[in-house]
Amino acid sequence: MAPDGRLLDCRGMLCPQPVLETKRAIEALPAGTLAVLVDNLAAKENVARAMVEAGHHVLAEEGENAWTLTITKGSTSAVREPSAPVRGKTVVLVTDQGLGRSNPELGALLMKAFVNTIADLSQPPDAIVLMQAGVRLACEGSAVLDQLEALQAKGVEVLACGTCLDFFGLMGKLQAGRISNMAEIVETLMAAGRVIPL
Repeated sequence: MAPDGRLLDCRGMLCPQPVLETKRAIEALPAGTLAVLVDNLAAKENVARAMVEAGHHVLAEEGENAWTLTITKGSTSAVREPSAPVRGKTVVLVTDQGLGRSNPELGALLMKAFVNTIADLSQPPDAIVLMQAGVRLACEGSAVLDQLEALQAKGVEVLACGTCLDFFGLMGKLQAGRISNMAEIVETLMAAGRVIPL
């Protein structure tokens, strides 16, 4: 536990939740230290790296089935320089329900983590274009509906290909975003400063 008693328990959380929760907690902390508990090596490495890059000092201690990361707020000057802004809009093009092709179950987990992460960004993409099986992400039963709705509330356009919805028999099941068409999708992609295909 941190000397002043601040403790964040991130055990059992899937990527990227430990990083996101730690960022929120450290931002809310006026000064001092925060102890973060994680129970897997990926979370330990990711949280520690994110905190160091943000200019905080991190001390990692391994315990029984967990690591304790003691983070001292703002105690280093190793803050990464912000990257140059991209001119034009950023559009994410999603053409499947998962990320990658080798394992559908893993792909679905990764897609959920990706959408969770961009929903938590202070500067999310300007638009998300859903095509092919990607339209299923915006339909009833999707594991990322809440995140897509949160993105919409931040002003992100969520465009679902109407032809794709019709092909999969999902026209009446769209819950997030709106039905779009190829002309609008092409125009959105062509006008973008950056397109991120998934």
